[in-house]
Amino acid sequence: MEDIRSIADIQLLVNSFYDKIRLDEVLGPIFNERIAPDAWPAHLETMYKFWGTQLLGEKEYFGAPYAKHRTLPVDQPHFERWVGLWHGTVDSLFRGPRASTAKVKGASIAQIFLGKIRFERGIFRE
Repeated sequence: MEDIRSIADIQLLVNSFYDKIRLDEVLGPIFNERIAPDAWPAHLETMYKFWGTQLLGEKEYFGAPYAKHRTLPVDQPHFERWVGLWHGTVDSLFRGPRASTAKVKGASIAQIFLGKIRFERGIFRE
C-alpha cells in the first residue's frame, strides 16, 4: 500500500469514505437528510478541495466548514463513529505519513467540532 500522493488518491479516499457514511446506520440518515441526492456531487467536490488542501497543500479550499455542521443533530457518539469510519477508510487504502496525517487531522477536526457544538448547546462537561 502506498501513501496519499495525488488528488486522485484524495478522490478515492473521499468517495470510499462517503460511500460508507451514506450506508451507515448511525450517520447515514443525518447526511442523507441534509444532502439531497443531486447535491452529493457538489459536496464531494468540496471535500476533495478540503482534503487536498489539508493533505497536499493544494490551496483550493477556502471556507468555514464548522458553520455547516453546527446545527446537525449530533453528539459524541456520532463523532466517534465518524472518526472510526474515517480511520478505517484511510487504513484500508493508504499507508504513510500523509495517511497518518489524514487520521490525525480527521480526529482533531471531529474533536474541535464536537467541542464547539457542545459549548453552543451549553454542555460544558461530559
